[in-house]
Amino acid sequence: MKKLLFWMVLICSVAVILTSCSKDEESTTAASTSVTSTTASGSITVGSETLSGTYVSACNTTQFAASAGSYMFPSDVKSGKTVIVVTSDTTLTEEFLMYTDTSCSTPTLTYKQVRDNVTVGAASGSNYLVTYNADSIKIKPSTEVAETHIETFATNVGLSWALTVGTESSFSDSGSLYMNLWSVTSTTIETGDGDKDTQPTAMDSMVMTKE
Repeated sequence: MKKLLFWMVLICSVAVILTSCSKDEESTTAASTSVTSTTASGSITVGSETLSGTYVSACNTTQFAASAGSYMFPSDVKSGKTVIVVTSDTTLTEEFLMYTDTSCSTPTLTYKQVRDNVTVGAASGSNYLVTYNADSIKIKPSTEVAETHIETFATNVGLSWALTVGTESSFSDSGSLYMNLWSVTSTTIETGDGDKDTQPTAMDSMVMTKE
């Protein structure tokens, strides 16, 4: 249990690094389509809006490249995107897509957090309080650099993950309940920094636009 809690603290650190990308407007380019293998299905009502399908951020170079070689970031990362895919009326994935070039074209690592029991609560101004449970983590290394990095990282935190280049592997997550804050329009979503103990009160992610 202690090893699992330590792992989840490190995962949260990854989220903090990535969400800071939203502050760097000059390092982004327009989002492209069909970036994830996750299949969209169902919909989630958020106030007067309906969240459905796949939402993708712009391509970011600065923050992803700066994190190369640390945490979950392989040393060959030069750019990345964040993605949310609604997979049913009560589930979704939050994804970090990493690339070896600066145009988000050649993948090195895909990291997905699967969320279930997604529940939209009361409005907080123009935003909405949300809760969900951590369900699983899916990882697909596309380079040997990424495979070695993630396996070594897992070993360092007491986990044994055997990965294969080009194959997506799934690992059970903690099941913990998270609180978050969403801002949804007809074509976009922003989120807060999901937390197990404290309700976020402001947006903290990149803007993700519906494909």
